[in-house]
Amino acid sequence: MPNLNGHAESIKNSQFKAAWQSGPTRTIRVPIALADITLEYARKLDRGIEPRDTAQLSDIETDGSNSEPRDTEVVSDSQADNPIDVMSSEPRDTAKIEAELEDARADYAKLLESSTHVTNKLKEEVQKLRSQLEKERADREETLPDAAIILSQLRGKRKKSTATLADIEAILEMIE
Repeated sequence: MPNLNGHAESIKNSQFKAAWQSGPTRTIRVPIALADITLEYARKLDRGIEPRDTAQLSDIETDGSNSEPRDTEVVSDSQADNPIDVMSSEPRDTAKIEAELEDARADYAKLLESSTHVTNKLKEEVQKLRSQLEKERADREETLPDAAIILSQLRGKRKKSTATLADIEAILEMIE
């Protein structure tokens, strides 16, 4: 006999309790070498540790799958130690950059000119080949005899031939 109330009573005390305090979860993809560290970092964040306090994560032991230690560099907040600021404060050698740009433009112009020259030569060759092909087709048409002449020659050699003029014309079209 079916249980009309379901099994709600039997599972009331065994409801699943989430392992995460921050709410619902979702599946993500991370590199295997970083999976354990990422999970540990997420668990510490879930427990309430602020991201600034994560410098202690360096003492987390990995499973040994990452044989080389990762380089972690502390970035200073001071203006003098920031390499981007140092780079932008140095004067740029604009003359050198402009010379390189002019060389690149000259190379581009040479390539464009040579590609135009090659394209024109190819067009000339294609035109020559087309004209030769048209001449060969015209020569073939001139060398084929008329269908009526072929039929009369056939009947001269084989008096009982059943070929018709239409048959001979079809054969000549196939030859062309």
